[in-house]
Amino acid sequence: MNINAEERIVHFLPDYGINGCLQFGYYKYSKAQPQLPIHEHRNAIELCFCIKGEQHYVIGEELFQLHGNDILIIPPNKEHGTGEYPEDKGELFWLQINCSDKRDRLCNLSEEHSKYLLKELEKTSEQVFKGAFQIKFILEKLLNELKSSSTILSEITINQLIVQAILEILILSKRKQDSPPLKRLNDIDTYILNNLHRIIYVDELASICNVSEGYFKFWFKNIKGIPPKEYINRLKIEQSKVDLLKKDSITMVAFDLGFSSSQYFSTTFKKFTGHTPKTYISIQSNKA
Repeated sequence: MNINAEERIVHFLPDYGINGCLQFGYYKYSKAQPQLPIHEHRNAIELCFCIKGEQHYVIGEELFQLHGNDILIIPPNKEHGTGEYPEDKGELFWLQINCSDKRDRLCNLSEEHSKYLLKELEKTSEQVFKGAFQIKFILEKLLNELKSSSTILSEITINQLIVQAILEILILSKRKQDSPPLKRLNDIDTYILNNLHRIIYVDELASICNVSEGYFKFWFKNIKGIPPKEYINRLKIEQSKVDLLKKDSITMVAFDLGFSSSQYFSTTFKKFTGHTPKTYISIQSNKA
């Protein structure tokens, strides 16, 4: 059963045969909504990933403020809500995981692996840390897969995407959040995310770090292993994989991501995926 509204989607994962999970949701609000009342999730962990905008959560007596690309894990049986703040304008994913019955193995993992992930998620709760683009893309793929879920292959894919998202979140939670290189990369990622709709120039990213363009290129490639322009294009192509399954035309996707032409977009897409956009759409449609 799905609850759908114009800006809010909720999927109840047991309806899809997904073990150990309760709810997966997404909202994209164009304006602030009423406050989220104080409540608790009985024996369930909730993962919140703020993509854009701002969101406040009160857990117990403590206030947590999320901005774009921030993650917060809410522990089980803990009262929380937005307090005196509204559900703010922006974009956010959430995932609820059942931890009441340890024998209900998360996404059909082994009992040992399921218990380990639940334990690690609880240890990481009640702290805000930075996310990453790969989690956003995983969650968007999960949302699309749930919309067209009708096959055993879809069920396997949904399980795999949930586990992949959890693993990425746990890896990110263990990074030292206040190190200067990480802060710079987080600022760069946030900037790119907010400007995916247009051409992004390398000198813009260099100015965020207050360094010359030449030094920035050297520093970025040393950290990421690829040039900044390639990094930008890879992120745009990951976003396009989601957009191609939702928008009316390949040309619209290309222009909405700041490519100068649909031909250049198609060339870049094939370079990074091995398929043309048209072939990719066909492959994904046949999986549904």
